[in-house]
Amino acid sequence: MLYSRAMKPDRHRLYEASVQDVEFDLDFFRRVYKKTRGTPFERLREDFCGTARLASTWVEQKATRQAWAVDLDPNPIAWSRAHHLPLIGDAARRFHFVRADVRKARTPKVDVVAALNCSYWVFKKRAQLVDYFRSAHRSLAPRGLFILDAFGGDRTLREMVERRRVRGIRTRTGERVPAFTYVWEQKSFNPIDYHMRAAIHFELDDGRSMRNAFTYDWRVWGLPEIDEALREAGFVDVHVYVQGWDDETNKALHVFRRRVRFVNQEAWLAFIIGVK
Repeated sequence: MLYSRAMKPDRHRLYEASVQDVEFDLDFFRRVYKKTRGTPFERLREDFCGTARLASTWVEQKATRQAWAVDLDPNPIAWSRAHHLPLIGDAARRFHFVRADVRKARTPKVDVVAALNCSYWVFKKRAQLVDYFRSAHRSLAPRGLFILDAFGGDRTLREMVERRRVRGIRTRTGERVPAFTYVWEQKSFNPIDYHMRAAIHFELDDGRSMRNAFTYDWRVWGLPEIDEALREAGFVDVHVYVQGWDDETNKALHVFRRRVRFVNQEAWLAFIIGVK
């Protein structure tokens, strides 16, 4: 098992199991790039990379690919070096960690820069946001795409707690991650400045819980604000892909389609594509 009574659960394993679906994300990136540019892409940069599961999976999938993973926090980088890089073999030679502020990181020009899980919401002032978007623009090759995500809806603008059951999985090393409950808590929201404090907790089946496994101090940015900031940073176009919704089952669908208009919901999720 991943943990026993005497062991502390691994918060990074639990996060990857409950929050990330890197295979889906990378497939979406490939399809959107091919649709927008007409060709495949090879070079990826993952900003706010954390454990760099996205970037390490990218290079592992194909021998011609390269990836750069950027983060300021040394702890998840060290975790990834210990847990992900040993598993990808020769692909590790095409993978590069960069410990830096994403606004100042220097990497070769890439085809796609990705900043997922609303990580860029750490920038609370518009000038900071535009500064980061300009940095991403500089990091892209001439036909590059900048891929972000965002969530919104009525439920975003208030305190709330959401629980979701996560089934057990096995890691690539054969370790078992037992089933657990993922808890997303929006602790506070200020409608004056759209400042949100939130946290992820994990509730384990053996009765233990990991409170505040990850905490967030964010500015919630709306889609029009993101669009305007991207264009100010130099992107020539902005595309929005919204997750589908099944009204009969009242559940989100595992598909995103480009929209110029959609009906607001209690909660929605979208990818935003900045086109260089």
